[in-house]
Amino acid sequence: MPYPTDSVIQLTERPAEARPRKKAPAGVIETVEPGSIADRASVIPGDRVIAVNRRPVSDLLDYRFQTTGEPAVITVERQNGHTVDLFKPTEDSLGVEFENELFDRIKICSNNCPFCFIYQLPKGMRHSLYVKDDDYRLSFTHGNYITLTNLKEEDWLRIEEQRLSPLYVSVHATVPEARIRLLENPDGGDILTPLKRLIRARIQVHCQVVFCPGINDGEVLDQTLADLAALYPGTQSVAIVPVAVGRHMKAKRMLTPTSPELARKTLDQVHRHQERFLDTLGTRFAFLADEFYLLANRPIPGHDYYEGYPQLEDGIGMARLFLHRWRYASRRLPDALPALKRILILTGVLAGRTLAPAVERLNAVENLHVDLRAVENREFGERITVAGLMTGEDVVDTLKDAVAQSAYDEVWIPDVCLRNGVFLDDVPVRALTDATGIPTRVVENTGDALVDAVEALAAGIPATDGHPPARNLREPSLV
Repeated sequence: MPYPTDSVIQLTERPAEARPRKKAPAGVIETVEPGSIADRASVIPGDRVIAVNRRPVSDLLDYRFQTTGEPAVITVERQNGHTVDLFKPTEDSLGVEFENELFDRIKICSNNCPFCFIYQLPKGMRHSLYVKDDDYRLSFTHGNYITLTNLKEEDWLRIEEQRLSPLYVSVHATVPEARIRLLENPDGGDILTPLKRLIRARIQVHCQVVFCPGINDGEVLDQTLADLAALYPGTQSVAIVPVAVGRHMKAKRMLTPTSPELARKTLDQVHRHQERFLDTLGTRFAFLADEFYLLANRPIPGHDYYEGYPQLEDGIGMARLFLHRWRYASRRLPDALPALKRILILTGVLAGRTLAPAVERLNAVENLHVDLRAVENREFGERITVAGLMTGEDVVDTLKDAVAQSAYDEVWIPDVCLRNGVFLDDVPVRALTDATGIPTRVVENTGDALVDAVEALAAGIPATDGHPPARNLREPSLV
């Protein structure tokens, strides 16, 4: 169909079919921008985008790929079943936002990894946590890790056509026998072939190894790092994170947690690889999670060591980045507050160790008294120490215990333990205030945000009970 050259935006409108077909994937419109093409065509929230240039669209990525920088005919299905074709010139947008970024169903994982977060969840957690996703689209948009075991040829072709780079891949091991054991999938042993296909298509890959003692440590880890380094720069980095063994892990799936002795041995092993990679690749390439250093009772490496923090969301260098930024952010702290304020900070055990120097500095501000309490994770077990996996029930219990011993003006919690204002166990953040009457301030997990919270306190800006910053779609993980 030739594109119009005048200002007409609505091309055709067709009535609903007498026998409507089963609805294909479509983008449900949430908002319409006033004065936009969609608004002028009387498109309203609840209408659905079903095609671009007669091609179905399965998600927001697909929609943007087909419409950005190009003229397009966009087919919208109205709520009465009628369909309308709208012309979008090159320089304009349709003027809509969608309810969800995926228009079809999320792609589900076909593996049975013994360390999988899903298998360690009790009943009654946040509903979205039980979705066992392995979706390459969420890997591109949110950094979710995927195994590449559920891709169909049409998925591969789309990744290659739309250059969805970078992707984040759960490698775990390049030795086939070890990977099959870790995925519990006899078809999942070969990871090098799909990685090479991605790299040929100029897709960059960040890799993950969930470190499981007795399965992919020692010589298997040596081989895995060597194989992945041979694919550099297609493979950009490797994150090595210790397996988290929670109390809900079933006996038949029980894995061995990483001991302090093994953590020290693995640090030395990987550091030797890093020295060689620096000489041959110009990068350390493989990085260990902060937990290894804390388990081994060794200092966290410096800022430059992490080379821009390519695996930050996987807990690689998170402690160092906080301390690095805190060093500069703390210069903005006031000398004193107008009146005495007593603050309780609640966070995970690992974050508590990192925050200790910052709390000491906060207590140097006149009229500011800050106590720090680490929340013991009774729901998942004492080995689970990250703030992102704190449950509302554990936080409330810790808060009640602290309040029984001292009085506070505010409670501060990190935003990483919340999504849309609720904890993992569906307890809303307002439950903290309901339980004690003390306002709760949700603070982003950065040094600047901590100073911002102090400045808000000094200015008399009230805590945001129940209105934390929005989090992305990436759910927390036991790994």
